[in-house]
Amino acid sequence: MNFYFQRLAILAVMACGVTALLLAPVLAQFPPAPGTGLGLPETIEAIERARITTRILYVTAHPDDESAAVLTYLARGLHADVALLSLTRGEGGQNDLGPEQAPQLGLIRTEELLAATRGYGVRLYFTRAKDFGYSKTPEETERIWGDQVLEDMVAVIRGFRPNLVINGWGGVHGGHGHHQASGLLTPKAVALAADPSFKLRGSSPEAQDSTPWGDRKPVILLDLDRSEAPKGYLIPVDEISPLYGKSWREMGLDAFANHRTQGITGFLASPFLRRAVALLREDGGEFDPASLAQPLGPLDEDFEAGNMGADPLMRTVDGALVAARDAALRLDWKSAASSLVAAGRKINEVPVPSISHQVPAPVVSLTRSLKRKREKIDAALALVAGLRLDALADRSEIVSGETFTVRVDSHHRGEIAGDFKKPVPLLPSDWNVTKEEAETSGSVRFTVSAGQNPQRTPASATAILPEPPPLVVVSQEAVVDGYSFTVSSPVMQLRATSTRADRMPLRIVPAYAPAVEPKQVIEIAARQSKPFDVLLRVHSYTTQASEVRAGLTVPRGWKTGAAVPLKFEGVGDRYARLTVTPPLKMGKGNFKISAYAERVADRARGDKAEKFTTSLEPLPTLPTQLWSEPAQCVLHAFDVLVPANLRVGYVTAESEPVPEALERLGIRVEMLNAAALAFQDLSPFNAIVIGVRAYELRPELSGANQRLLDYVSKGGTLVVQYQREFAWDKFHYAPYPALISPPLPPAKEGAGQVNRPLPRITDENSSVKLLKPDDPLLTHPNKITQDDFRGWVQERGLYFWTEFDPQYTPLLAMNDPGEPDLKGGLVYTHYGQGTYIYTGLAFFRQFPEGVPGAYRLFVNLLSASPSRSARSAAKKPPG
Repeated sequence: MNFYFQRLAILAVMACGVTALLLAPVLAQFPPAPGTGLGLPETIEAIERARITTRILYVTAHPDDESAAVLTYLARGLHADVALLSLTRGEGGQNDLGPEQAPQLGLIRTEELLAATRGYGVRLYFTRAKDFGYSKTPEETERIWGDQVLEDMVAVIRGFRPNLVINGWGGVHGGHGHHQASGLLTPKAVALAADPSFKLRGSSPEAQDSTPWGDRKPVILLDLDRSEAPKGYLIPVDEISPLYGKSWREMGLDAFANHRTQGITGFLASPFLRRAVALLREDGGEFDPASLAQPLGPLDEDFEAGNMGADPLMRTVDGALVAARDAALRLDWKSAASSLVAAGRKINEVPVPSISHQVPAPVVSLTRSLKRKREKIDAALALVAGLRLDALADRSEIVSGETFTVRVDSHHRGEIAGDFKKPVPLLPSDWNVTKEEAETSGSVRFTVSAGQNPQRTPASATAILPEPPPLVVVSQEAVVDGYSFTVSSPVMQLRATSTRADRMPLRIVPAYAPAVEPKQVIEIAARQSKPFDVLLRVHSYTTQASEVRAGLTVPRGWKTGAAVPLKFEGVGDRYARLTVTPPLKMGKGNFKISAYAERVADRARGDKAEKFTTSLEPLPTLPTQLWSEPAQCVLHAFDVLVPANLRVGYVTAESEPVPEALERLGIRVEMLNAAALAFQDLSPFNAIVIGVRAYELRPELSGANQRLLDYVSKGGTLVVQYQREFAWDKFHYAPYPALISPPLPPAKEGAGQVNRPLPRITDENSSVKLLKPDDPLLTHPNKITQDDFRGWVQERGLYFWTEFDPQYTPLLAMNDPGEPDLKGGLVYTHYGQGTYIYTGLAFFRQFPEGVPGAYRLFVNLLSASPSRSARSAAKKPPG
């Protein structure tokens, strides 16, 4: 659940990105990257950053699209203020680490990219663009994304106010439609950001973050050339950092490795990531590399359009910063602090009025520019002084109306003299400190009373941020040599076990959160319905002793037991089991069974009657994040024939949902590990299924491939789901030749390498032709018709075979609009006495949505070997 401060907090995050970048805590699940600490290299970086005024925005489509080397060089090498704008959060891809898909995966990839950008030294923004999976055209992408994407891009540009925009997919006219759309939308967004007539919805005309940018001084738009022979200015990403002793490329790839759900570590040695990279202007003009790192010049370089020479005051500021850097390199922290104080004081000499809508635009611009410069100086001064706050709460899940404690420890270098004020918690409205205690260690402990939920900021304002602003922040003012500056830190909980420690952000949670098991039930419509049990777990987040009633809300005509009373002594779990009885004859469809925990009113305690229906569960791959969804079990009722006693072996690699889906049909599924693949008797299985990408991610599978083919030749069925082309084409795992990569088109003289899009059907509603409608795989035990391809989600399939031996039989043909039919989505051959099947159909996406046709077709594939299917129906297979 995401709850936020007022819009002011959003602006603070955007405007104060330097401080946030340097002091943001890194969760233990992501290893700290160089440049994310508080040591000498980071201190020198912060000082040098204060000497550079350039701001650069890098725009791309997904997490992992970015050039880690380029971002790291610009931010850590040139000390520019750099931001990355990823249009999507990457929820449309696959997950190499766990079972999460769709929005859950997007949350994980957001955190991965956030960890990576901390290593690059840049800040991060997003838009509300949906990653709906692979798209073949920019037109489809823009149609699905809608106008809100451009609006979000303009909001980021006007808020960050970059001097240069790097179009990560500029000039790209093939491949992923998201990439092409990103390249086309970026110049449009830059133009709209400069257009005074383009208004951001929900923003007042005087709001500083919504005023046009680029209207007075055009933003330079750059394309990034990552081809084998790049043209333009070659970025020196392989130079060695004098602070870290590694090249900018190496540092960037260290951070890039955080994209773990995408299996990126397996590609870190890819030649693509080692290529030279170049920048060139989109307008064809001459590019001046010096524009990437402009030094301090005018008082307001943003508004000054003529003389960009250094103002005398700015020369003095720069001299003080150079002195601070030299002193820091000598570890003379006192002198370094004095020089930074001198720089800050010089900035303060410029008189500026308070901001209001009546202040002229030049004054508003000057105020913003000076504020930005001072924030950089203050961030460097905090590092030089060693001033930091550790603010730890005794809990991370906060229930409205209850109290929690925050312990604050302030640290600074002993040689830095100054007046270090008492830390102060900055709380949401209606929250207050009820008690403050000074401890002998010097810590301060605050008892905070949590009022009602903080007011939520509009979704459009928070959508551009990687995370919601922190719920509670602790701030401390310090005065050194008469110069005042402030440091702040989000309040976190340090949650430690014997094997790990995580910093958990504070979040508002309901007093109770029910959860159900199972979350999905399959009912065969032709059978007489039977009662089934639903297990309820209710978690109490409240620290107070209490009682609730846990129950289920079922569809009309269904029955369930009475709600079960559950008593809590405080935080913890309680369990209940209720039986659900559907009607004896149930129609086809999807039926929701909702769980609740109901608290009765208690006047003595001030508790209102309330029904809690939202589940909060930690994500398996990223347990520091809670996922919120309705607490419900969905029953899918449809017609499907399943042979009795069907026994299946399964080789999984991606925590995919297919095995559980088969078990819901009553199929006995046994997971096959390396030892089972090497030594177990495979003959009792009616079918063995190879999970998606298993030949890529299960290294022992290639060595067991011959055993699997022997199993097929003796009468078994082997169902191979989609594999990646690089892990398939050159290894000849199938009994007869078959390739995923499409053939190279005829070479044209003088033409470069032709992009070969991999075979997939991205339109989930594309027409499907049954090439052999009477084939046993399409008739036994379920008759497959066009109806079985209705209601599919995201895509039909991916990584189809493009070339295969005539001994294979294709069963389906389908195509995306304007493209020829692909026939390699479901192909089989008889091999010996058994059946070998390859399918690129996206069953792993359909099963969680309860798509009936996907279940019916997959059961047919498992029943392909008649002798074994008959045997399974005749007797129960041995255990």
